[in-house]
Amino acid sequence: MSKKLTVAYIGNFRPAHSTECHIMKTLIAMGHQVIPLQEDELRTERMLAIIQSNKPDLLLYTRTWGLMGDGMRFLKQVGIPTASYHLDLYVGLQREAGLDNDPFWRTDFVFTPDGDVNSAKFFKERNINHYYIKPGVFDQECYIAEIRPEFQHDVIFVGSYEYHSEWPYRKQLIDWLYATYGNRFKRYGNPGRDNKICLGVRNHELNSLYASAKIVIGDSLCKNFDHTHYWSDRVYETLGRGGFLIHPFIEGLQEEFKPGKELFYYDFGNFEKLRELIDLFLANDEEREIVKLRGHQFVKENCTYRQRLEQALNIIAQQNINIKNKLGGKG
Repeated sequence: MSKKLTVAYIGNFRPAHSTECHIMKTLIAMGHQVIPLQEDELRTERMLAIIQSNKPDLLLYTRTWGLMGDGMRFLKQVGIPTASYHLDLYVGLQREAGLDNDPFWRTDFVFTPDGDVNSAKFFKERNINHYYIKPGVFDQECYIAEIRPEFQHDVIFVGSYEYHSEWPYRKQLIDWLYATYGNRFKRYGNPGRDNKICLGVRNHELNSLYASAKIVIGDSLCKNFDHTHYWSDRVYETLGRGGFLIHPFIEGLQEEFKPGKELFYYDFGNFEKLRELIDLFLANDEEREIVKLRGHQFVKENCTYRQRLEQALNIIAQQNINIKNKLGGKG
């Protein structure tokens, strides 16, 4: 029988909906032990003492604010395999400037959902040991909830109006949805300069929202509309929680989700095509429900954090004999 890992995990564990909480709960459900280290409360010296006292097998890190203390020295002294995991895009944005000096990018294994060929070159030039892992959704929240009358909108978007300066498309999309569908459209997320009162919806309420709304419009930062093999976890969150999704086409995404099977695509900027799809499925309840259920089932069976973590741990096990042995020789 395989043994399980003890994982020290640096991150932000305060919000119940944080990636770190979902990853931690998934690891525990897989049988592993997790030692949470709150990033903005513990200096690296204290983290090192906790790690040396508990002797975990692996250090995992999801960055929010950055390590307090000498992070580079901390990584050299920790004495166990180290791995980073994040859902965001960095290459091609202003934030890429910090990669050279940020300990997050200097762990033994860096896992992000950026599989673009130019990004791979960028990481290699900077000696970042990067591995492409797609986003996912928390399996315990991957279900179709009850329909609630207050969430029964024709068209919704879940997310911020203000976004990265490199991505003005978000505002263009939301403005177009307001102009085209008026009161039939509702945005949920942080209040923004769209001058609408918007509500943040999380956890079970988010499942109810997706189950109740007819159509969910997706978006993902795609610099110059040609950044391949990166997309937002919004795809998995929407489908896994039971939403019918229309999403911009991104090269690579169709390798996992076939057009017209689990979701529908339109080309960035082709709002005429987007309107055609929206109007088609507003009038076609039966087919919309079939696609929605198919997308939900596919994500639930193939795209949760459990599957993503199994992939990441397998990569680590291939290069570390202790992790391999602890996982029962897998890898």
